[in-house]
Amino acid sequence: MPSWTIHLAIVNKVLKEVKLQNSNIFALANVIPDIFEGHNTPNPSRIVKDYSTHYPYRTSINGMAIDLPDIKKFKNEYQKKFTNPVILGYYTHLLTDNYWNVQLYQNHYKMCDEQKNLLEIKLSDGSSKICSFAEIQPVKHKDLRTFATYLNNKYEIHFPEYDEKIFDYLSDLKEFTYTEDDIKRTVEYINENIKNKRGIVQDENYQLYSKEELLSYIDNSVRLIKEEILESNGI
Repeated sequence: MPSWTIHLAIVNKVLKEVKLQNSNIFALANVIPDIFEGHNTPNPSRIVKDYSTHYPYRTSINGMAIDLPDIKKFKNEYQKKFTNPVILGYYTHLLTDNYWNVQLYQNHYKMCDEQKNLLEIKLSDGSSKICSFAEIQPVKHKDLRTFATYLNNKYEIHFPEYDEKIFDYLSDLKEFTYTEDDIKRTVEYINENIKNKRGIVQDENYQLYSKEELLSYIDNSVRLIKEEILESNGI
């Protein structure tokens, strides 16, 4: 769920606290799980469905059936490869997505009428409203775009650069194969749409989240990454 701006802001904070070799490739690996979804990288070499690049498993939170990244499955599969910056970065992305999605569904969404597909939504001002999932999606996306613009103006973002050495590390990733164009177009997208596109936030009126809540998610994500990957695996 978090945008690439959010992922890369988290990467920057992680790298300030933990020294990693190949930090550029680690940063780039924090976005590659989203390449084949086709939302950002233009014309990827393939399009996948059903969130498959995130190792999904179906669970339920507050009466809603949702897909979350199966971080245990990925860790069990690749734990001996965590010195590989691509594997470590990919796993960091999955951890971040898992945490942000769980927080959204635990704190803001609750199924109240499954037959009519209606949710009770807790808004940033503490009030609640009843609406469908489709109705709340644009509100969520607007809040996250506003927050991403705030981060891009106020935070340090770790913008990855293209490095052909990434393909030496990508060979350990079994399920998916990325082309040179996939990686180059991803870096170009980041440069054109994040790095070189800072803008003024005209309306910082969050509706679903609060800015303070989202900032706490960043700090908690960094702490989770340190505890679950970097410190626990002696990297």
